[in-house]
Amino acid sequence: MAKPLTDGERRKQISVRGLAGLGDVAEVRKSFNRHLHFTLVKDRNVATRRDYYLALAHTVRDHLVGRWIRTQQHYYERDPKRIYYLSLEFYMGRTLQNTMVNLGLQNACDEAIYQIV
Repeated sequence: MAKPLTDGERRKQISVRGLAGLGDVAEVRKSFNRHLHFTLVKDRNVATRRDYYLALAHTVRDHLVGRWIRTQQHYYERDPKRIYYLSLEFYMGRTLQNTMVNLGLQNACDEAIYQIV
């Protein structure tokens, strides 16, 4: 039977080291190409517009995941009270574009895709 983890051991399990930042065009292009080749297993000769969309979505998700993990670490350390709300009228809309705008990545993503395509 495994012994319970201490607080320090739990914090070490979740690490954001090694996650690439997406602040500039070069990093966006690098991450986009990595996802196109290794996640979707495509190259530019056979990739479709949908493949490009999915590669971009994975690229933005990488940045979002880094921030999510840091937020969870902060919550774990501070142990704040949380309020949960579920609305049945939740509407997804254009989430990729909204996410890029909210993270401040839209210009870098636009320029990187322009250079790639």
